[in-house]
Amino acid sequence: MPRIELENCIKCMKCVKDCPSNAIDIEQGTINDSCIHCGHCVAICPESTVYPDAGPIRKLHPTRISPADFQHLSANIRTCRSYLKKEVDDMTLNSLIENMKHYPSASNARPLEITVIKNPEFIQKLNDRTAEILISRIKLITSPILMPILKFAAPKMNVTRLNNYKKRVVEKQIPGSSLVCHHAPTVMLFHAQVTKYGMAAADAYIWSTYTSIFANTLGLGSCFNGFITNAMDRSKAMRKEFGIPESHQVY
Repeated sequence: MPRIELENCIKCMKCVKDCPSNAIDIEQGTINDSCIHCGHCVAICPESTVYPDAGPIRKLHPTRISPADFQHLSANIRTCRSYLKKEVDDMTLNSLIENMKHYPSASNARPLEITVIKNPEFIQKLNDRTAEILISRIKLITSPILMPILKFAAPKMNVTRLNNYKKRVVEKQIPGSSLVCHHAPTVMLFHAQVTKYGMAAADAYIWSTYTSIFANTLGLGSCFNGFITNAMDRSKAMRKEFGIPESHQVY
């Protein structure tokens, strides 16, 4: 539960007015169990006297990055598909994960869990399992039996592009190659329990985007990988193999 440090509280009442569940008693310095853990009180406090569930938070300061600096940063971030044979150290990884507590949440519930894969053998296995599913689907779609049906049922599908991809990439796969993971030293999987009205997917897109930007400032390249999420979505066995809970979806 978030907590209030009354000693430094200036009683501006911003947290009380902003709380969507009326959970804050500023006179007593308490937050009751109707709190939905949205973090609005933490974000709006000018003195940083409201602490979140996850621990201390930095004191708020006026932003110091200029529009030109941000434009320069965003314009120079590129998808990376060629990585150095260098491990990402634990301090850097912990910094990436720790900073996630500051990121916005679409649902306020912050349902995401992060699985970090650093073991090269596991990353290669993740690559191979994903490639197997990807290749089998491409072969199925471009088969002589299904192709005529798809041309009729899905005329907008770029069949020529799929065939070219099959010839140039799929049919030239060799053991130990890294079609999917590009020999990345670390893989992060964002996942959460599937719920009817949940917004975990939105949270995953927000958090992974912020993480990509932060990683860039640390000198790390990154790549969003839809092949992995697609394969995980289609294979219960694959999710189990990489420790993803049965009720979770990878985003």
